[in-house]
Amino acid sequence: MSTISRREREKQKRRQEIIDAAEKVFFAKGYDKVTMDEIAQKAEVNKALLYYYFKNKETLFFAVNLQGVRILHEIYVRCFNIDTDGYGKVKAMLQGLFDFSREYPEYFRIYCYSGTERFQMSDNEDAQEIVDLSTGMWRIMVEAIIEGIAEGTIRKDLDPVEMSIYLNIMATNALNLDFSFQMVLEARGISREKYWEDLLSFLNPALTQRSAWGQEE
Repeated sequence: MSTISRREREKQKRRQEIIDAAEKVFFAKGYDKVTMDEIAQKAEVNKALLYYYFKNKETLFFAVNLQGVRILHEIYVRCFNIDTDGYGKVKAMLQGLFDFSREYPEYFRIYCYSGTERFQMSDNEDAQEIVDLSTGMWRIMVEAIIEGIAEGTIRKDLDPVEMSIYLNIMATNALNLDFSFQMVLEARGISREKYWEDLLSFLNPALTQRSAWGQEE
């Protein structure tokens, strides 16, 4: 059995230290306002060493984003493996996304930001893993919907792929509201939790004939 050499372990450790430092800076200032100089300073390395590990700021951003995407992917896997029907698994995944956005708000923020057109997923290994894990989460939800259709807990007239895209888009956007919409909801006394609960109620007819999330008509 091959083992990782001491030199390789030290390289991996240093790389992770740089990622952790970049994470703090990205979380504090966002992507656009951060410079490689700031990251190098935070990581306590010179710029030459920083560029040895990461060719530019975008690749560093992918590395930070990947840490959050791995957590979210694991949440989806756990939800799919719970002992319930397909409908219950979809419900758990959506709730898992909500919980992720609350427990890891900064990871969720950069996860949403990474989906903008400014980022083109390249042949970078971290970027490719993000694509693979994101695709995996979508496929997991598709499988849960297929299970629900087969069991009769989800409507049979739905296309599982199309429905999974609807659900992911609506749920993600609902948790990443524009500031002006947040202000409107606050003015009406609608909390983030209430807004989320209402969204799930609105989504119910799209999935099943249940009149409320978890309640039969």
